[in-house]
Amino acid sequence: MKKLTMFSFALLLSACGGMIRPEQGSKALVRFNEEPTGCTFVYRLEVDVSAYAQRDAEQFLRNRIIAQQRQGNAFRITAQSSRPNPGAIFGPKNSFILDANIYDCPHL
Repeated sequence: MKKLTMFSFALLLSACGGMIRPEQGSKALVRFNEEPTGCTFVYRLEVDVSAYAQRDAEQFLRNRIIAQQRQGNAFRITAQSSRPNPGAIFGPKNSFILDANIYDCPHL
């Protein structure tokens, strides 16, 4: 019984990834790994989010770009880091900090 309880708890925690759902239009944003050419820099955005996984933090960033309702259809993460959430018992154990440059790319 104890093993079944531990297995259920582990399964529950693994299901916590992907908790941040995409907003309408966020999947259309293009992520660049290098500085894009032929694009216009629009603004810089920094997000600090408590999340279970790095991919959730990136989805939060995408949602924030859409929520800004400013020009821009592409982004590049320029810096990323994480820090522990002290005292987190049931929530995410880490906060992710992402810095991103937002671009308007006419060729996309």
